[in-house]
Amino acid sequence: MAESIDVVDELGRRIGARDRVEAHRAGEWHRVFHLLVVARRDTGPVAILQRRAATKTVFPGLLDLTATGHLAAGEHPVDGLRELREELGVDLAPDALVAVGVRRLVDDTPEGRNRELVHVHLALDDRPLVAYRPDPTEVDAVVELPLEAGLDLVHRRRPSVECATIEVGGSPATRPVTPVDLVPEPAAATVAGGVTTGGGYWGVLLVMAGRLAAGDDRLAI
Repeated sequence: MAESIDVVDELGRRIGARDRVEAHRAGEWHRVFHLLVVARRDTGPVAILQRRAATKTVFPGLLDLTATGHLAAGEHPVDGLRELREELGVDLAPDALVAVGVRRLVDDTPEGRNRELVHVHLALDDRPLVAYRPDPTEVDAVVELPLEAGLDLVHRRRPSVECATIEVGGSPATRPVTPVDLVPEPAAATVAGGVTTGGGYWGVLLVMAGRLAAGDDRLAI
């Protein structure tokens, strides 16, 4: 079944609707939802990441944010919460979302030239890792990345981080995560204001996640 998405201009103003495959093939701007869930643990706050299924067309087997996906035609950014439900089997109330900005992204993927306005959100949710019920067609595992160690990782100050993880159909375990395990940052990614982020998207999000866990409301990308 074809997936219809809204086509927009660079400022996010709706132009019309188009099949997702065709929109990518034509390199048209469209809207995407990103969510990073932050959980407080006894050892400190962690980011909840998903490992994309090995069968995915884009970035198979790599660690991504908690939930990501295209907004369907007519949807608002908050409606992107359905991605969390579909991919990880958990629900969050809309008022749990903290919008931190819109990120402009341009890159080339197997689906074509990708031009996205990414609506980025954080959420604080302390449920245990075993409460997640990932869809095996979408997600291979759910991983807890400690925020402080994760920042060292993305800034290449350490080669790996031991992370609590639970694989689909498996038991909780600890596995090393390295920088190459993370979905890479496209060189052409920018925030909506036009400032190049380069490899800094992961770093900015982890800083903001730490602020959220600490009750600091200075949250933006």
